[in-house]
Amino acid sequence: MTSLNVPVQMRFFDQDQYGHINNVTMLRYFEDARVRLTASPITKDPDHGIPEDTTFRESVGELRTVVAHQSVDYKEQLFFRMDPVYVRTWISRVGGSSFTISYSLQEEDGSHVYAQGESVIVVMDPESGRSVKLSEDHRALLATLEDDVKYPHAR
Repeated sequence: MTSLNVPVQMRFFDQDQYGHINNVTMLRYFEDARVRLTASPITKDPDHGIPEDTTFRESVGELRTVVAHQSVDYKEQLFFRMDPVYVRTWISRVGGSSFTISYSLQEEDGSHVYAQGESVIVVMDPESGRSVKLSEDHRALLATLEDDVKYPHAR
């Protein structure tokens, strides 16, 4: 798998007083895509003991995944419409106890990009509240969701 293109249906109340989709709402769209990406079935990988249709979410078991950092670059105004907008999402980096999910809020074909962002996700032990190193199995699962999509940050 590479990136996942998630359709998002805008709601009328997603607009702000200026008539465009509110900046905080775009983070909610990213959240929806993040949940879908980590819940996407992954192809069987016997070398890493990954059974058919396993998801990263299932693989972490009792551990938790928490958002440690988020960033968003707003590229173009997005106005309410009945047709869905799409969030292209993928794993862009895997670290010791964290991984980065990248997003592009865009038209289905990528012809217009409204926002781009990243979330750094940390795997955490719920009892100690401390980060936990990613296992080799977790790394293998995340590798199936990786893509090398690059986009310029406007910082």
